[in-house]
Amino acid sequence: MIKYLGGTYNYKGIEMPEGGDMANEMSPNKTREFVQAWFIEDGWSIRQESNPDASWAFVADDGAGRKVIVGQRIGREDQLLIQAMLKIDDETQNRLTQLEADERNEWLWDLRFELVRTDLEFMGVEMPLKVVQVMGRICFDAPLTKDAFLNKVSQVRKGILIVGWMLAKKLGRQPSRKELGFHR
Repeated sequence: MIKYLGGTYNYKGIEMPEGGDMANEMSPNKTREFVQAWFIEDGWSIRQESNPDASWAFVADDGAGRKVIVGQRIGREDQLLIQAMLKIDDETQNRLTQLEADERNEWLWDLRFELVRTDLEFMGVEMPLKVVQVMGRICFDAPLTKDAFLNKVSQVRKGILIVGWMLAKKLGRQPSRKELGFHR
């Protein structure tokens, strides 16, 4: 039903507000090194990505196929962007389009409101529902902490679970253990 995607996507379309000045304290390369080390400590694998709008970016995989993309935009040394994406398969898209228009629109609004409550940004919650992106941003004007970073990663992953679970519930199917967030 759901496929976790890995790869940078649409950095240009994400507006980042002005923030603090971490550049005086830590370079983008040093920030990347810390972030990668935190993932590796927790058993994640890392794959570098290139994106013309990013100082650096990589895909982190938890070993069970769930991925997050982490990067830092060029010129924004005081911010990190963490995102995850779901690709909705053709069968699920077809089942959604078979719902009555009012029922489908109500479900889309419910999903949007649930995601807004997470304090995350999102894109793609519209018909046709093909790829849903959930993004979290960390703005810092002091050294980035492991706790703040991993909490935001967890928040983004929970945002993706909301999409998958609400989709499964609407279509009357029990999600797999993997879709429920279990590793095995």
